[in-house]
Amino acid sequence: MTLQDKVPSYDVPTREEALSHLLQSIALEEEALSRLLNAEADKALAFVGKNLDFPNNPSNDEIITFNRTVISILDSVLMAEWLLLKKLDAAIHMYPVALKSNFEMEESDFGDESDDITIDY
Repeated sequence: MTLQDKVPSYDVPTREEALSHLLQSIALEEEALSRLLNAEADKALAFVGKNLDFPNNPSNDEIITFNRTVISILDSVLMAEWLLLKKLDAAIHMYPVALKSNFEMEESDFGDESDDITIDY
């Protein structure tokens, strides 16, 4: 029995398919992060009350603990957003290459324009 018999073979996606999958995964993760933030906002609203009157009468320690939890979650979301931005930046820089391979474009079609796309932060 050879190694090829033990390892299943998968279809290798094309560059365009890989780019599409990457963009879909970014969109799904953004949606998940937005739901997480909405849940955190609902939790904060329940904690402080609709009239900002702290209906459960939390102690100072409970308020501090709640604030630390919120800061921790926001910090995690911020890191996830930064990683998604980096993925999106990489995907945007792959996009012109994917278009060229897909449509066999000639340089004369675009003149002297650059293929680089940049994102201003």
